[in-house]
Amino acid sequence: MALQFVSSVPHEEMHNELWLKRMEESGIDGFEYSCGPFPPTAELQSKLEIVTPYIKSGRLKFPSVHMPAWFTSEAPGQKNDFERDMCIRRFINFIETALPLGVKNLTMHPGALPEGHTREEGIDALRKTLKGIAPTAEKYGLSLNLELCPRRSIGKTVEDMEIIMQDMPDSVGICFDVNHANERWAEIPEWIARLGKYIRTFHISDCDEYDECHWMPGVGVLDWKAIRREIRKLDRDLLLIYEINRVAYGAGKREVDPRFFFKAIKQNMLWLDTLGK
Repeated sequence: MALQFVSSVPHEEMHNELWLKRMEESGIDGFEYSCGPFPPTAELQSKLEIVTPYIKSGRLKFPSVHMPAWFTSEAPGQKNDFERDMCIRRFINFIETALPLGVKNLTMHPGALPEGHTREEGIDALRKTLKGIAPTAEKYGLSLNLELCPRRSIGKTVEDMEIIMQDMPDSVGICFDVNHANERWAEIPEWIARLGKYIRTFHISDCDEYDECHWMPGVGVLDWKAIRREIRKLDRDLLLIYEINRVAYGAGKREVDPRFFFKAIKQNMLWLDTLGK
């Protein structure tokens, strides 16, 4: 089993020259390209021109891309055929535009349950969306990883995710975000075991007992020894993506050099990699 530790980057900083320089200097093995709200294709293309030289020179690697987050009005779980087909087209267009990043993993938000949909309708519609995107992922040798998301999201529990993943194509898997179980945080090791055969990537961060916080592992309530033990049991190559809130490093008060952000993450990666050995 090979674990690759990488980090996300705040989407508003993905094209900041100082952040790109600090990413390059960090010693971190790769990054998840973050998109935030859905960008028009032309905007995405212009942004990719900024990072392409770093990719071509081998200075930066992006093994994963966090595709745009969707909300109720544009959620992937639309039961209306026309709206769902439009959603599928937008995702396919995004994927093909982002190919120069050299990604192998696509992190996909399931979106909130659209107003007027039952849970069952939302899950059924989301499954249709995933199956509509899956051939494109397979065509380019990518893994489409549905993120375990909290609160009003479709697929917010292990039970929902088990239903969603039934009979999915091999190009579809799970991005297991350990920060998103909310009040059921103590069950995370059990959830990893139950969903293990579908998991391709993890989002790594810590939380309190109630909500996602995106803190550094070890700061919150999560049992990292138990989580690390279950990850080892999966016994295959996995991508562990740190998704940390930079406000913890003073960014909310003033601008702080991002080298401190990446230094802390790198040190924590070393700790988590050896935990429990």
